[in-house]
Amino acid sequence: MDKECVGWGWWQARIALLLALPILLTGMYGTNYVFLAARTPHRCHIPECEDNATLTGPVTQEAWSPSWSTWALPPNSECHRHPTLVGVCSEDGFDNSTFLDCEEFVYQHHTSIMAEFSLACQEWKRTLVGTVHNVGMLVSLPIMGYVSDRYGRRAALVTCGVGAGVVGLIKSFVNSYHLYLASEFFETVLGASVYPAAFVLMIEWLGVEHRILASLLLGIPLSLGAASLALLDYLTAYWRTWARFAYPPSFLLLLYPWVLPESVRWLVAGGKVKEAARVIKQAARANNVSLPEGTLDKMLSTDQVTDKVLNIVEEESILRAFIKYSALRRRLLVCFAWWLCAVFVFYGLAVRSHALAGSAHANYVLLAAAELPALLLNTLLLDRAGRRPLLTAAFLLTAVALIAIPCLPDREYSNP
Repeated sequence: MDKECVGWGWWQARIALLLALPILLTGMYGTNYVFLAARTPHRCHIPECEDNATLTGPVTQEAWSPSWSTWALPPNSECHRHPTLVGVCSEDGFDNSTFLDCEEFVYQHHTSIMAEFSLACQEWKRTLVGTVHNVGMLVSLPIMGYVSDRYGRRAALVTCGVGAGVVGLIKSFVNSYHLYLASEFFETVLGASVYPAAFVLMIEWLGVEHRILASLLLGIPLSLGAASLALLDYLTAYWRTWARFAYPPSFLLLLYPWVLPESVRWLVAGGKVKEAARVIKQAARANNVSLPEGTLDKMLSTDQVTDKVLNIVEEESILRAFIKYSALRRRLLVCFAWWLCAVFVFYGLAVRSHALAGSAHANYVLLAAAELPALLLNTLLLDRAGRRPLLTAAFLLTAVALIAIPCLPDREYSNP
């Protein structure tokens, strides 16, 4: 039945197009903390020299760097000020030999949660958002992997996608740092499994021999989604507004139970052979493929279904094979180390895009766009060159580029 179910055709193209929306949204949500929890320039509020208006909203360049800052604020310090001697804003009214911790802060802009929740000089709180996000991913994958196997790939995709949208929209209304952390965690627990569910569904419709094509088809909207994150943040310029525009499109996934077909392999494994036969007929009709006479009758045979389910059960005994074979354990550990390195580099570059010279939004768009030629090269070379040579070359080139970065003059690649 694989010949009639898998491969590339109009049916698979329709599935890829439908999966593009949740994958694009996943790319947008996946690293939203890079902008929503971005570091905001700040300084001490000096009540002797300025009123409270600078505490509540964006400030002009003149109010951000006033003339009195040279005697009231230490150079290159965001968390300290000079104490006043006479309570008057004058050059001789401050003791430049000592420092005090800031009591209140003025933020250059109010686009991220840093200003909203007063996180100045508490860098660990700001970076904790990204940590909580990644802990949510760690929790998500085993739980939603079970949901995908138990209730279907489509059910997992819709539940995770819509759930992440609901929690993300709620996040835009929270009024405390701790509620923001909680919503970030639960959004990630749901949203992190959208891509795995979509990838498995795409693979099961294309077949394992087309898994590189599946990576390309889903990688493109993932990259475009990451670029959309930066573009939308640039247009909205406020984290709550960003969230209220970014999350509602996920509610379109509520239509997917009626428009996105379930995996035939999952249907057969669950004993839903009549529904599987109906979907196969639709796929064959869309791809203009004639089903051999008696094929569906053979599929509906109890013996055939039992054989398929037994094969799937045997495939699930991979855990026993992992325990038994040292070569499999060694390969898994090597892949684990390579994946860890790749994640460190990718997320490190994503988070540090704000430190590069120029626009942080343009830098992030370029970072996301760099995945597109990588996906194309992967599709063209992976089968020709092999996995290990291509991985080795990619890591070596990445290492050379990363080592070269610190050798560049500061003014050429980083913001002052």
